Amino acid sequence: MFFLAVSTALMVSPALANDLDWLAGHWCGQRGKTFSEETWMAPRGGLLVGMHRDTRDGRAAGFEFMRIAQQDGRWVLLAQPGGGAVTAFPAQSVAQDRVVFANPAHDFPKRVIYSRSDADTLHARVDDGRDDGKALEWTWRRDCVAPPLP
Repeated sequence: MFFLAVSTALMVSPALANDLDWLAGHWCGQRGKTFSEETWMAPRGGLLVGMHRDTRDGRAAGFEFMRIAQQDGRWVLLAQPGGGAVTAFPAQSVAQDRVVFANPAHDFPKRVIYSRSDADTLHARVDDGRDDGKALEWTWRRDCVAPPLP
């Protein structure tokens, strides 16, 4: 067990100030009647602050407060869906234009993945910890236009 803990810790490189610069911005898109927005402030002082909002038919359908903080030398996503209790997801891997956060003890999601396919497209996925398992996914564009109010 000790070997597993040490080897997992060594797989994640130390958190660097500019690791997640690419995540900063206002991202949004529409799927069906739901318009989703996610905004991330640029990393500063070892912290990114983010928020997510879903609207449907001009009404709020959900929100989440988030932050990604450097803790013990690595990035940790701290999520608060609906403004509730905080759930921590330590970074499992950090690469250029991709970060994977994981908390295998959490019910769902167990994993949160952000990746950027180009400068203006952000993909987010939450899943049960398996590539072929239960998942929710979003693809957003930078600074898109909100739909008109009904």
